[in-house]
Amino acid sequence: MRKPLIPVLVLALLGGFVLAGEVVNSGNEQATVTERINLTIPQRVALHLTEDEWVLDLNNPPLGGNGEGCFLVPKGFQGTLQDAINAALGGQLTPINVYPAVKDLDGNGKIEPGEKGTLICLNQKVLQKFCNNKEGCELDLKVTRTQGGSKYGQAGVIDKALDINHYKFVQINGQDQGQPLELLKVLGNRLPGWLDDIIIEAFWFDGSEVADIYQFNFLFQLAAL
Repeated sequence: MRKPLIPVLVLALLGGFVLAGEVVNSGNEQATVTERINLTIPQRVALHLTEDEWVLDLNNPPLGGNGEGCFLVPKGFQGTLQDAINAALGGQLTPINVYPAVKDLDGNGKIEPGEKGTLICLNQKVLQKFCNNKEGCELDLKVTRTQGGSKYGQAGVIDKALDINHYKFVQINGQDQGQPLELLKVLGNRLPGWLDDIIIEAFWFDGSEVADIYQFNFLFQLAAL
């Protein structure tokens, strides 16, 4: 009667051997085994916006305060749109909630020189960005007007990335058909984790605007370089 065969596979190599897929090393005083780890980290870029809509109705303008809402730009103001934004952010302009911007602010029954002018309205949000590309990334804004004509006053956007002491202003009026406007470019420096940018949007109704309903798409785009 033949005995059944029992298959046994033993591979001896430099004091180690393989049994059932495991690597074993045996010695009198020391034993070592080596594990190899293969790690793949994919390149990723991502954006998160804390607010995805701004409704600005000049039938009832929001009263300015804490860097948002609407403010009176006095008649005769000689600065640029960026100057007007900075003045509003710096508390140098009076909050107002009427359009056109004229109001008896001190209640004396008269419209004083500083109580009439134009209207600037601001909105703020946080744009969180993630990029692990070692060559760096670029943040662009594409503005497309989907409703209304081209006469809506002046408009612009500020991007503040406080972690790298970055400040960038772009003016969009006249460039509202989707051309990329560069907000931030970081070269040769990985952006560590989720980083916050403060986005400030502004419309200045300086008297050149025409009555209409306007709609815009603000497309923020982060791309690896």
